[in-house]
Amino acid sequence: MARRLALDPKSPDPKGVAEAAAVIRRGGLVILPTDTAYGLAGDPKDPAVVKRILTIKERTQKAGMPVLAANLNQARQIATLPPVAEKLAQHFWPGPLTLIVPARRGFPEGVLGPGNTVAVRVPNHLVAVHIIRDVGFAVTGTSANRSGAASPRTAEEAESQLGPEVDLVVDGGPTLHSADSTILNCTVYPLQVVRAGAVPEAALQPWLGVG
Repeated sequence: MARRLALDPKSPDPKGVAEAAAVIRRGGLVILPTDTAYGLAGDPKDPAVVKRILTIKERTQKAGMPVLAANLNQARQIATLPPVAEKLAQHFWPGPLTLIVPARRGFPEGVLGPGNTVAVRVPNHLVAVHIIRDVGFAVTGTSANRSGAASPRTAEEAESQLGPEVDLVVDGGPTLHSADSTILNCTVYPLQVVRAGAVPEAALQPWLGVG
């Protein structure tokens, strides 16, 4: 079973944050909290890491893999945000809205969705944000569960599924939301809600007809 590290969601200990970030930078996998679900964080640029995640989750590569950034600038390093996506990000981030946008040239295929796109968001959870910021680049953000299983809302739920197969489990308390992030495709017009989630569609209505 992986080591468990508890971090205060309101004031994460810098030493713990640095420990988790170091694991990711050296090619390890960390279960970490977000505002919606516990995620499986690793280096999306490392094919071995991506392959390991797919094996652990028992899923194929076809669907792509969501990515978590510490802030909007970090998201821009991996993706090209159309004007409407920029506005959505500024309005809803940090928060439970994942945006499907064009990936920048050279971004690894293992996390790409159809049409060279990437699904990215900034989570509203200080533990996750501090760790990702310390890592220095966006990390994988797929939920820490087997494919088809329920998304974990606590460290215990994530650990019970994937604990023996990761390098570190970060416990930041229960998630803020009981639903996964809403996924919005910003590469089509009108914008398309791919997955309903923590951001209600009513809140997105003003944006859905915007090109």
